Amino acid sequence: MNKQALAAFAFAILTTASALPATAQPEPPCTAGPQCPTHETGSGESCGDQLGYMKRVYPAEVLGVDNHYRVWVTELCPSDTLMRSDGNAAYLRSSIAKNRVLVEVLRRKGFHADDVVAVRMMGDDTVNLYVHHFGKL
Repeated sequence: MNKQALAAFAFAILTTASALPATAQPEPPCTAGPQCPTHETGSGESCGDQLGYMKRVYPAEVLGVDNHYRVWVTELCPSDTLMRSDGNAAYLRSSIAKNRVLVEVLRRKGFHADDVVAVRMMGDDTVNLYVHHFGKL
């Protein structure tokens, strides 16, 4: 191949490659509507992604919750799937089940200690129990 043919070939490759981004448009993310999966948000995160950022809570803290605490129950991902190992409650469920205050609050909301995915202890005598129905109706 002579120099002129090689230069023409290189020019053709470069002009074709530079035109590709203009014609190949990425597909926009699915952010709403029935065609979108329910577990995705516009940013591509799943419902339970925030559970990885929960602070550690100790069993003694859970056992110390009494009638003076405000206990909130927040259901997470009702239309999505979570695993029992998500969140920070995997090692706290037995302590939750031993605390009569927490068990009663969960019962009133239709949940059980096994449904707790995460626990957030707030410094002002407030506890938030994040729950999810694991295959129960």
